[in-house]
Amino acid sequence: MKILRNVSCLLLALSASAAWAQEAGGEELVEKVVVRNRLFNVEGRFEIGANVGLSMLSRLVDHYNFNVSAGYNFLDSLALELRVGYAYSSHTGLATDIADKFFRLTKTSVPTATDLSDLWEMKFNAVVGLRWQPIYGKLGLMAELPVHFQFYLWVGGGVAMLDRQSVVVCNREGPVVNESTGRTETKCLDYLKDSKVGPLVSLALGFRFFITNNHVIRLEIRDWSWLDTYLEGADRVNALTGSFSPGDGNLGGRQVSPGITNLVQFDLGYTFIF
Repeated sequence: MKILRNVSCLLLALSASAAWAQEAGGEELVEKVVVRNRLFNVEGRFEIGANVGLSMLSRLVDHYNFNVSAGYNFLDSLALELRVGYAYSSHTGLATDIADKFFRLTKTSVPTATDLSDLWEMKFNAVVGLRWQPIYGKLGLMAELPVHFQFYLWVGGGVAMLDRQSVVVCNREGPVVNESTGRTETKCLDYLKDSKVGPLVSLALGFRFFITNNHVIRLEIRDWSWLDTYLEGADRVNALTGSFSPGDGNLGGRQVSPGITNLVQFDLGYTFIF
């Protein structure tokens, strides 16, 4: 009987220990999976950063946008951010191919030229906007290395310097040696160019991944929008008599405003919060 009592006491002790361990393990599991409290708080903190944007849907113009940013987090869920940068831009192969094929059309058969839309290239740009970051979460990519993140929406506006080079209106042509054939061909040496400063609107959605309390990696999809214009019915012969601008009246035709150009980019960035 004494042996049975000892065995019973031992089993009760083991059962209590197992229940306690299970409860503790459950608490630890919940702590690992569920975000009870923010590990990284940004309220009342400033930040600076840098990022690069790559065009996602390039058609006639390709952009590589380099920005620096500064911001202040009023709340954990709301911040004000200023972004200033410069975009390196150029015509795509499609735009160059269109220009070459149109130039081969004689000025007798096609006396006037109507340009294409969405040819404005963004250069210097500056926008200020609000960043609403309502969702804070944690990804368990590895058992002992959870990744904390914020999902955010960004809306703002500003100004941009924009350049435009026509693909159909040539200001100067001349002989050029074709390297592949060795023959001399007539090519356009200077296409009609224009520039302006105009309003800019930017929208974005993205994620901020916290490496530490100060270092953050950003991934976002950003849209840049500006007003588009192009020249319709330009006289191709008059264009070759001088370097005219689209608005001086010497080219004939008229300015057309088809609407808004949208530049969609994927942005990769780094932010330092202090």
